[in-house]
Amino acid sequence: MAKTRGGGSQGHDRTRPTAFVRRRDRGVVEERIGDVNIDNDNQQELHDDRQMDQGEGFPGGPSDMSLLVNFADHVAVKLWDGEDRGELKLVSHGRKLRKFGMPHAEIEVLIQNSGLFSLCNISYEVGDRGLISAFVERWHAETNSFHLPIGEMTITLDDVSSLLHLPILGQFPTYVPLEYNGAATILTELLRVDDARGKAEMRQCRGVHVRLSWLRDIYAECCAQEAWECAARAYLLHVVGCTIFAYKIATSLSVSYLLLFNNLRMCGGYAWGAAALAHLYEQLKDASYFNTKQLGSYVTLVQAWIYEHFSGMGRRDINPSYDERHMPERVLLQFGYEQSIPPSPMPTESPGAHVIDQRWLQFDHHLVTGLIAASSPSTCVPEYMSWFRTVSHPYIRRGELGDQPSVVPCRRLRIPNAEQAGLSSQDERAHSGIFRRIVSILQRMIDCRQVTEGTNAYESTQAALHLARIVTDDGAVYTRRSRNVRGRR
Repeated sequence: MAKTRGGGSQGHDRTRPTAFVRRRDRGVVEERIGDVNIDNDNQQELHDDRQMDQGEGFPGGPSDMSLLVNFADHVAVKLWDGEDRGELKLVSHGRKLRKFGMPHAEIEVLIQNSGLFSLCNISYEVGDRGLISAFVERWHAETNSFHLPIGEMTITLDDVSSLLHLPILGQFPTYVPLEYNGAATILTELLRVDDARGKAEMRQCRGVHVRLSWLRDIYAECCAQEAWECAARAYLLHVVGCTIFAYKIATSLSVSYLLLFNNLRMCGGYAWGAAALAHLYEQLKDASYFNTKQLGSYVTLVQAWIYEHFSGMGRRDINPSYDERHMPERVLLQFGYEQSIPPSPMPTESPGAHVIDQRWLQFDHHLVTGLIAASSPSTCVPEYMSWFRTVSHPYIRRGELGDQPSVVPCRRLRIPNAEQAGLSSQDERAHSGIFRRIVSILQRMIDCRQVTEGTNAYESTQAALHLARIVTDDGAVYTRRSRNVRGRR
């Protein structure tokens, strides 16, 4: 991916020493050495530098410096020499998000339409510092990839889409730096914050930033005032500040990101996943240098990617007492198929993680087959209800046979003659819909054996069903749209 400024390092990018600068500095040193005596360590250092310039590279690699041109500043150089910077400090806001909670019901649609709804509740509360540090030590900004003993791997747009469910197509959400007064104006216009209050917050943050805790207060105030669009902007700004645009300044966020939510009905067209990946690349770049002690960006994305591609590193605990299984063959009616008598669950030993992974990857071997589309929402094979009543307990209290409720309780409606009541064509259509519901209810009563075949009740139900179909002029049997019965791919 081409390097972009969108959601990057917010103007804090550092210039790394180039090969030209190193050669220039060494030339100045050599000119001044003259007859000055220098110790053996300095002589050896100059000798090593010359070797690197001549293509001999670094002990343990690389020997060809045409690719990793900034390797001299990489953390791997110090690690090779036995100097460890320690585990990175991770900027993780999972607990903040959990406490903040899901959006208010009045703004839920706006949050869903923004394309960022999936970020509200998918963060790890605590990142695995040791695991992520090990991968950051193998990240190289020149290739935007991890250099591993097996080759290169990286976090791709497909990974972002699959793991975070963020859109990766659309307009790139560009980061536009703001001046102090401009940022204060944006806070007033988009969050209805008093100008003095907004400036006071930025002075406390010592820049065009606002604290995440301050945003939570603004959100609560907007909800109390029923200023729903302002509440949605505050909520979304807090979400991206805790996730895809998290920065090493862990307590605050640039006001510039608020511009992305100026039009709440258009921001759903942004390629949020692409912006998240660009920001992540920038943060991994900074963290790969020895002097950096902290990793910003969305730690959950990095850790989830590791678990996805290196399954042996995931911390998965198998509970041996958990024996409940996914058995869609017992609830075929929910999928629009005729219910048959299912086999009884067989006791099995608790499978290990490897067996679970294989079953998940080979889910097509475990699909339910031989299905028949249901003619009504409660169609089952003739012997099903008799079998079901012998193995289950469908009624909770005693009662007479006539007291058994219908499958779907409904109100009794008095339908007058349309011509006498002077009903419009719209009213007639509404009453036609009511009769169709009656048809559906009567059909379920028959299919579910609520009335026994050969009895007066059965004959009366059939007669009522026939009359209802005459009114609706609907001789067709209700059929639900079929769906595949299987687990998640």
